[in-house]
Amino acid sequence: MTEYFIALDLPLDEDLADFSALLWQQGVAHHIAEEGNRQLLRVGDAQQQEQVRALYSRLKTGELHIERRSAPTRSAPVLQRRSGPVVWVLLLLSIAGALLPQLDRSFESVALLTFYPLDLESGQLLAQWPVGEPWRLLTPMFLHFGLMHIAFNGLWLWELGGMIERRQGGMALLGLVLLVAAASNMAQAMMTVSLFGGMSGVIYGLLGYILAWNRLRPVEAFPLVRGVATVMLIWLLVCMAGFTRLLGLGEIANTAHFSGLVMGLLLGVAAAFLRRRPV
Repeated sequence: MTEYFIALDLPLDEDLADFSALLWQQGVAHHIAEEGNRQLLRVGDAQQQEQVRALYSRLKTGELHIERRSAPTRSAPVLQRRSGPVVWVLLLLSIAGALLPQLDRSFESVALLTFYPLDLESGQLLAQWPVGEPWRLLTPMFLHFGLMHIAFNGLWLWELGGMIERRQGGMALLGLVLLVAAASNMAQAMMTVSLFGGMSGVIYGLLGYILAWNRLRPVEAFPLVRGVATVMLIWLLVCMAGFTRLLGLGEIANTAHFSGLVMGLLLGVAAAFLRRRPV
């Protein structure tokens, strides 16, 4: 048993560059690798295997002609232009959550969205879990405190969330976000009774999900630039080491970041495992 379906097994002198571009244009995720003196083109399921073989047969018989197009920018570290409705809704709610502390100076509305209830008279957080108020497990992810906070989280949500939504659909992204947000918020709340907020735990969850998926499903890998993942993980370590306090950036919800990453990795492994099909 192998993990993927071998659609083509060809000699190394066969140029598959244009054919590979054609497959990407038709939405067929695939992977080409050299093994010995052969090159193998693998796909993720039997239907795509037959599709690839049929296209290649038509190409060789002259029934199919490939028009050369510019190479797809799968690994370009640029902001994707398109994104789905789930990312848009999450982004708009996050912007609203960033504006709320500026517009609501009494904090009456903000107090409804924090994980721990806020006593407006004393200005103190109440050390009690939000029993009977389940939305508090999620709503802290929309609260942002500062322009840089919402700017960076919005950027990564657009990039990583958009990547997942385009490939796996809005429901997959929404389920992932809700699970990661609840887990990371609860983990952070268990560490200390504090006012915390932001999408950062979810962002690291999205990163973990993509890393796990790409490791286990390379044929259908997300176009994540390795350097981006490296920078994000280094920044996580920098924050956990306390350097952000030395830089005057204030306290960081490191537990939410780390637990979000772990939750994302676990969900990525689970999704990749469920996706696996025997040959």
